[in-house]
Amino acid sequence: MKQNMTEIALLGCGNIGSYLAKELLENPEQKVKLKKALVKDPSKPRDLPASLITTNIEEILADPNIELVVELMGCEEPALDYVLRALAAGKHLVTANKELIAKHGPKIFAQAEKYNRQVRLDATVGGGLPVINTILGSLTGNRITEVVGILNGTTNFMLSTMSEGASFAEALAQAQALGYAEPDPSSDLSGADARYKISIIASLAFGQYFAPSDVQCTGIEGIDREDLSYAEEIGFSVKLLAQAKSYAGNKLTLSVFPTLVSHQNPLSRVDGVLNGVAIRGHLVGELLIVGRGAGAAPTSSALLGDILSIIERPSGDSRSPYGLGGASRVLAGSAQRYYLRLTTGDEIGVIRDLGGVLALHGISLESIVQKSKGERASLVLLTHHIDDPEQFERALGDIVALPQVFGVNCCLRVLD
Repeated sequence: MKQNMTEIALLGCGNIGSYLAKELLENPEQKVKLKKALVKDPSKPRDLPASLITTNIEEILADPNIELVVELMGCEEPALDYVLRALAAGKHLVTANKELIAKHGPKIFAQAEKYNRQVRLDATVGGGLPVINTILGSLTGNRITEVVGILNGTTNFMLSTMSEGASFAEALAQAQALGYAEPDPSSDLSGADARYKISIIASLAFGQYFAPSDVQCTGIEGIDREDLSYAEEIGFSVKLLAQAKSYAGNKLTLSVFPTLVSHQNPLSRVDGVLNGVAIRGHLVGELLIVGRGAGAAPTSSALLGDILSIIERPSGDSRSPYGLGGASRVLAGSAQRYYLRLTTGDEIGVIRDLGGVLALHGISLESIVQKSKGERASLVLLTHHIDDPEQFERALGDIVALPQVFGVNCCLRVLD
C-alpha cells in the first residue's frame, strides 16, 4: 500500500456508513481517502459529495486505486458476493456485518487467504469494545476457557428498564423511541443478534468454526418484570447472556439465554445499552471489557481502528483463524443451576409435595420463597447444581403434573 493516502470504498452507507464517511472527510490526517460509497438509493439525502456516491459495484471492483473496502450492508446477499469479489480483486476487507461473518466466515477467510488479503472484523461484535482484536491479538498466548457476556444493548436496556418497574411492552416502546430498538426488534428480542456474535467469538477463541445453529438460544420474550423483582430480592440481576465455555475433553457449550447473574458478579451491573464481556484465559485469568456496544460512533471507532491497522501492516497475516484448534464437540447442556417461578395453590402441603418430586429426581434447593396472592401463591425456587439438563426437564414435567401447581411462569438459568 501507498504510504500517503490510502483510497477506500464503503459498501453500504446507512447510519454507520454515513457517520464513518463524515469522520473520514473531516479528518484527513487519518491518511485515508474515501473514494466511493455504494448505495442502494442515491436519492436518499446524505451529507456526502455526489461524486462519491455510486450504485454500481463494478466501479469499486474495477478501480485499482481502491485498496480496501468497508462492508456495512448488514445482510447476506449481495454482501457475500460483493466481498468475495472484492477480495479476488485484491482489496482488503473490513466489515461490521455479524450475520455475514457468523454464517460465511470460513468462505470469506478462505478467499482472503487465496488472494493474500486481510479481513478485519472487530466491529461485528460489541461496537466499540475491542473484543475480537483482544482475542486475536493480546490473548493469542492464552488458552481461552470461557467467554461470557452481554452482547446486545437493546435487550440489556429493556431488562434494566423493566427492573425499574416498566412492563415488557413499555420497555420496548421506550427502546424504540430512543432509537435503541429497530421497528422490527425480533432479531434482538429472540436472541438471534447475540447468537451471531457468540458464534463468531467462539469460532475465533477456540480456533474452529461454529455456526449460529450450534448455539442454543432463547430470547427475552418470556421475561416478566415480576421475575426481575424476585431476582433482585434474592441477590441477582437478569441479563441476556451469551456464553462459550470449554470443558475437559475438548467439549464446549454455546448458548444465549436470559440468566440470573449474582450481584457479586460485575456483569450484573452492566446496565442500559452497555455491553460487557468477560474473557477467561489460563494465563490472564479473567478480563472484563465494558463499553458502548452499538451506535454509529463506537462502531465507527472499531471500523477505523481496523482500517488503520491494515494500512499500517498491509502485508499482515491473511491466514484463516479457523482450524487452529483441535476438534471440539458442542454439548447439548452442562451442569447448571436454575431459577423457577410457579403459581400454586396457597395451601398446606404444596412445598412438601414439591420437595418430594425434586428429591425423587435427585435435585436439591438452594432457596425457596413463597409469596401469597389470595388463594394462590407464587413459589420462587433456586436449585443447586443439576448435572444433567434432562434430569431437570423430567422433574419439571412431574412438577407441572402436581394438582396444586397451576403453571410454570418462568424458568431461567443461573450464572456461576
